[in-house]
Amino acid sequence: MSAGPNNDDWVWVANPDHYILHEIGDTTFAFSRVSGTTHMLNLVSRAMLDYLAEHPKTLAHIIAGFAAYLEVPPEECPSGVVRRLFGELDEVGLVERVER
Repeated sequence: MSAGPNNDDWVWVANPDHYILHEIGDTTFAFSRVSGTTHMLNLVSRAMLDYLAEHPKTLAHIIAGFAAYLEVPPEECPSGVVRRLFGELDEVGLVERVER
């Protein structure tokens, strides 16, 4: 399902019409209507999904802005972690590349 390897200038979005979310405590279960699979998300993964559902963003914008979205200093959310988290959501098909 992954569109990777990813280019920092590609535009991405999480389309809420493509998944159903169910929360139990700090865990969110995301059922993908596209693949028919369910994925477990922690609070940070869920925040990334919500961040991407706001409006389409480039990977460069995601990496640069996700810490501010979480309201944490950049050193608490380094770019490598953001890139890996995004890649995991891409790999399971919860985000999709859109044309500009």
